[in-house]
Amino acid sequence: MKNKLKYLICILAFLLLTACGGVVKTDMNFDDSFAGSRVMTYTISNSDYTSYVQKDFATVAETLKALCPEDIEITSVTQDDSNIVAVFTINFSSKDDYEKKVGNILKAVGSDIEPKVTLLRSNTAFAKGVAFQENFGTEDLLKWMSDGIINNDYITSSYEVYIFSTSQVSLNIAGEEYEKDANMSIIDVNTTKYLPINGVEFNTVINKDGSIDRSIALNIPNTSYDQAKDDIDKFMVERSGEVGTGTWSEANNSHIFTVEGKALSAEDCKKMTEKFTGKSLDSKTGSDAKDNQASEETQVESESEKSTEESTEAISDSSDAVDKRHLFSKNYTLNEYINLEDYISNYNNAVSFDYYVNPDNNYEGTITDGTGYSTTVSRSAMSGESKTLLYSGYSSTFDIKLDVNILPNVSKYKHIVEITPTGKIKRNITVVFSESFNENDANSLEEKLKSILSHSKIKLDKVSLNGKDLEVKISSSGTMDEDAKMWEETTGYSRSISSLDIDKKGYFVTKQEISFMDDFNPEIFTSGNVDSYEYIVKNAGKPVDRGLYIDGSFENAEAKFKGNDFIVKGENVMMSNYIAPFFVSVRTNFTIYIIFAAVAFIFILIIAVLLLILFKKSKKNKNDAQVRDIPVAEAPVNTTSNTVSIKKDEAKLNDEANPNDKVFCSNCGQENNAGDKFCSSCGKEIL
Repeated sequence: MKNKLKYLICILAFLLLTACGGVVKTDMNFDDSFAGSRVMTYTISNSDYTSYVQKDFATVAETLKALCPEDIEITSVTQDDSNIVAVFTINFSSKDDYEKKVGNILKAVGSDIEPKVTLLRSNTAFAKGVAFQENFGTEDLLKWMSDGIINNDYITSSYEVYIFSTSQVSLNIAGEEYEKDANMSIIDVNTTKYLPINGVEFNTVINKDGSIDRSIALNIPNTSYDQAKDDIDKFMVERSGEVGTGTWSEANNSHIFTVEGKALSAEDCKKMTEKFTGKSLDSKTGSDAKDNQASEETQVESESEKSTEESTEAISDSSDAVDKRHLFSKNYTLNEYINLEDYISNYNNAVSFDYYVNPDNNYEGTITDGTGYSTTVSRSAMSGESKTLLYSGYSSTFDIKLDVNILPNVSKYKHIVEITPTGKIKRNITVVFSESFNENDANSLEEKLKSILSHSKIKLDKVSLNGKDLEVKISSSGTMDEDAKMWEETTGYSRSISSLDIDKKGYFVTKQEISFMDDFNPEIFTSGNVDSYEYIVKNAGKPVDRGLYIDGSFENAEAKFKGNDFIVKGENVMMSNYIAPFFVSVRTNFTIYIIFAAVAFIFILIIAVLLLILFKKSKKNKNDAQVRDIPVAEAPVNTTSNTVSIKKDEAKLNDEANPNDKVFCSNCGQENNAGDKFCSSCGKEIL
C-alpha cells in the first residue's frame, strides 16, 4: 500500500513541476429532479511527467484505482502525445444523494466541511433566474491526492501552491448552461434579477384554548413595489385567501402586505402559512416525502432544514412525563419549518425574518436557520405587551421547535401559613382560576394532581368547577425540612433558602422569637398575573424590628404586620417577580392559654352538670314531701280509730296520687305494691 501511495504521489507531482501547475476542470450537470453527475478532469503535460515522475504509466493508473474513495468513480486515466488525463466522476440521483456522497468523501480526507448545496430556480415577483451555490470545491474533493504528496515529502513546500493552480467549472441544468467565472474553484452561479424587500414578520399567538392567531407581514420598500406593482399584486393575491385574509397598508415608505387568521386550528394555521410561503408537502419528492398531518392530539415529527415543507402544529403534550414546574399550565409543542425561498431578493440567498409571540406564555426551544446554525430561545411570561420578539434571523429557511406553557388566568390566590408552637409548618392554599379550564380540563387536572400528590404528604382538598371558575385547595403539614423537601420534589422548584428558627419550642412556652423565610414558589400555579393575591402567616406576633421583614415581595403587593399576622397582599401581581418573604418577630404562645381555658371550661361544665342534677333531685324530693303533708280534718275519735282513719285517708290520697304504684292496707295502714291482694304486714285482705 505504501508503494502504491508513492507511485500516486509521483503521478501528481506534475502539478508542481510546471509554472502553470495542474489544471482541473469541473462539469456539473443535472436535470430538473437533480439527477446527474459531477465530472472532474485532471490534466498534466507529458513533459512535466517525464521530467519529474520516473514510473511507468500503467502502475500509476492501478495505484489511482486502489486509493480512490468509493463515492468517486475513476472514469478513465489516459495518456496521449501531449498529456496525461485522469477523469473522476460522482454520479447522483438527487440533491440529498449528491450531498451525502460529497460528505462521505470530505470525511474520508479529514475535512470538517459540512456540505451545503443551494439551488434556487426563482420565478417570483421578487426574483427571476437561477442561483446555484456550493460551500466546497473540486480541490476539497481531490484532497486525498494532494495530501499524499505533501505528507510523504515528495515535493518541497514551495511547490504546494501549484498542486491545483488552475480550476474551471461548467454548470448545466436541464440542458441549459449558465454563466460562471472562468477561474472559479467553487461553484457559485447566480443569474437572478432581484427586487429587494425589507423582510418578513411572523406574529404567532397561542391562545388559552390552544387555538392560534397568526399574522404574516411582508414589508416591501416603495422603490421595489413601484417597479413591478402589477406583478407583486398578482403574486400576493395568490398567497392568501384559502385561510386568512390579505390586506395592503402603507407605512414608513413601504408597502406592507399582511395575511391574518384568528382562532385557527393547527391544521388551518399550517394551511395559511403554506399558502403564504408557497411550499407544501406536495412539492416533496423521493425519500423526503412523508405523511405529515398536523393535529391537536398527535405530535408530528418536524422536517429537517433540508426539507421544502413548512408545517405548523400546536399540540397538547400527552406524554407520560409531567412538567412539574407548570402543573396548572397547558403544555404545547410548536414545530414549524418555515421556507421563505420564494421571498429571497438578494445575492445572499437570504431573507430578513422576525418571529413574534404573545408574551403572556412561557417559551423555550431552538430555531435553526438554513446554514445549520441553531439559536436557543427562551422567554418568561410578562404582561402589558401585545407581542414580544422571540427571534430575528437572516436566512432562507427556519426550523422552529418550541415548548409553550400557556398560563391560566388566576383571579384569586390565598396562601395561609401556620407555624405551630413545636415548629411545624401548616399550609392551606386556595387558588381560583378564571376562564381557563372547561370540564374536561378540570377532570384531567384533578387526575394528574391526585397522581402526583399521592407520593407526598401534600393533600388535594378540593377541585371544583363553578361555571368558568375552577377552585383548587391544597394543604400540607410538616417540619420545615419536610415542607421544603415535599414541595421541592412535587413542583421542581428549589427550596434552598427556606428557614425557620424558634428560640423556644413547645406548647407550654409563653413567648417565642421567630425568624422565618419562606421561598415557596407560587409559579407552580402560574408565573403570570394574579388579580387578587394574599399570603398570610397566622399568629406571627409582632416584629422585633420594622427593618427585619420584606416590605414588598412583589411589584404590586405590600407586606406588613396586621394584628398578630404577617400579610403580603396586592392586586394584579406578577408571580414571576416573586421574592421570598422574611421576618423576625416575637409572639405570645396562646396554645397554653387555650389549653387552660379548655380545662377550665370542662371543669365548669362538670360542676354545672352536677349542680343541675342535684337541683333536679332536690326539686323531686320537695314535690314528694308536699304530697305527704296535705292536712286531714280533725274529729273526736279514739286513737285506734284515728290511726286507722288517718292511714285510710293517706292510703286513699296515695291511691289518688299514685293509683298505679302503691296501695295501703285498710287494717294496719301498711304500704303494699299495687296489685297485692293481701297485706305484707298483717296478712289481711287488702280492700
